[in-house]
Amino acid sequence: QDFCKYLESKRNNKPVTINNRIAAIKSFIHYVSEMEPEYSAITKRALMLPAQKQEQSTMDFLTKEEFDSMVAVCDTNTFIGARDKLMLMLLYNSGARVSELLKIRLTDIQKADAINHANLKIYGKGRKQRVIPLWKSTVTYINKYTKDYPIGNEGELFMNKNGDKLTRSGVRTRINSIVAHAVEHTPSLFEKNVTPHTFRLSVAMNLLASEVDISTIAIWLGHASIETTHKYMVADMEMKRKAME
Repeated sequence: QDFCKYLESKRNNKPVTINNRIAAIKSFIHYVSEMEPEYSAITKRALMLPAQKQEQSTMDFLTKEEFDSMVAVCDTNTFIGARDKLMLMLLYNSGARVSELLKIRLTDIQKADAINHANLKIYGKGRKQRVIPLWKSTVTYINKYTKDYPIGNEGELFMNKNGDKLTRSGVRTRINSIVAHAVEHTPSLFEKNVTPHTFRLSVAMNLLASEVDISTIAIWLGHASIETTHKYMVADMEMKRKAME
């Protein structure tokens, strides 16, 4: 307890930092309790030390206006711009993790009988698969993109300008560049930390706003536990509270 007070008063650490220190100490204490049971009385007391209260950060998500602004700055007359637009559309449509996005092949887009109807097969964590419906606008653009820039024999959808697979850092770099250009037209983007995960959260928020059941959202996003999805509901309630105020 004295150590926590020292971190707060002398080091000016925030609660999140103090809690990280507590977690490290408790990890060691768990080890002590297993290896040296004679100290069980001390270890039990140490493990009862409560965590510091900390404010939950508000999760950023994109509005339709912000998304449209990002798409608008992609120069589809170039390969990079056209690929970036496809990347944004699939992220905002599917809510795929960045690792899942980079695994997508052309064969994972399953065309339906109806015109401009298709589903996207996503390979998630633990080799689990899920299928997501695609918007007509997304399917239309995929058809245009694959016509203008034929996909290679490997069927990889996202490649860089050198013909290699696009990387996670490459996706983050491109999103940063797109936001930097879009912020001129949509200043609200300046206040947000837009990452690939922001699109995933945006999909969840859009589904919540449409009153989709939380269990359906969990399946859509590929969450192993519905508890993971619950944090999006908390964010949605915070948004409603601010709107009411």
